[in-house]
Amino acid sequence: MVVNATTAAQPGQDAATSARLRAAAPAQRELRVYQHSNLLYWWVVWAYGFVCAALTYTQGLGIKELAASDRKEILFYRSPWLGISFVVLLLFVVVFTNVRVRGIYSFTLVLIAVMLVWAASYLPGIDMALGWLSLVRVYLNLAFYLVFSTLLMLIWFFVIIFVDRFSWWRFSPGQVIEEHGLGQATGHAYNTEGMIVRRLPDDFFRHRLMGFGTGDFVVKPANGESFEIHNVPRANKIQRELEHMISTRSVTV
Repeated sequence: MVVNATTAAQPGQDAATSARLRAAAPAQRELRVYQHSNLLYWWVVWAYGFVCAALTYTQGLGIKELAASDRKEILFYRSPWLGISFVVLLLFVVVFTNVRVRGIYSFTLVLIAVMLVWAASYLPGIDMALGWLSLVRVYLNLAFYLVFSTLLMLIWFFVIIFVDRFSWWRFSPGQVIEEHGLGQATGHAYNTEGMIVRRLPDDFFRHRLMGFGTGDFVVKPANGESFEIHNVPRANKIQRELEHMISTRSVTV
C-alpha cells in the first residue's frame, strides 16, 4: 500500500520547515469515471449513413416520377447493395449492443458463424436460395440517409455529452463517492481500504470494434454491495489510474 503522509507543524518547529514539508507532500488527485449508455456505439450507424448519402448524391439516379414537382428528382443509389448493407449494419449494431459476448466467447461466435456459412454452401438447394436472395432489392433515397443520420447524430451527441454526464464516480485516495449533477444530493460513499476493482472481459464487437477501447468495471467495496460501471472510454488508462488510486491512501499525521 502506498501512503501519502502530510505532516503538520509540531510545537517549536519553524515556519520554513513546515513550508518545506508542505511543498514536499504530493498533491491529492481525483479521478472522475463516467458511465455511458449503449448509445455510445451507435456512431457507426449515423457515420455510415452519411457515407451512403454522399455516394447517393454523387452517383445516384434521379427519378422524377416520385417527386412532388417536375423540377425535382428523388435520388437513389444505382445498386441495391448499398441499402442492404445499411440495413445489415443497423441490425448488427442493434444485436451486439444488447447481447453481450465477452472474452473468448466473441471469437467463438465468429468461428461458429464462419462454420455455418461454410456448411451452408454444401446444403442441397443452396444455389436456388441464393438466387432468390439476389432478387431482394433495397433502395433508400438520399433524403432518408440524410434525415435518419442527422437526427441520430444529434441524439447521440446530446446523450453522450450531456445526459451521460449527469452522474459520475469520483475516485480519490481513500474514498469513492457517487456524484450526481443538476443539484441532486451526493450518492453512496465507500472507503477504498480493502476495495477490489476488476475489469470485466471485453466484448470484441462493442469494446474493440465499435468502442475503440471502452470497457466495463466491477467495484467491490470491503463493506457493501458491489457495483458496475459500464462503457467507460479509454478503459486501459482508467484501469491503471484506478489501481493506483485504490492502492493509495491519504493519511494526515
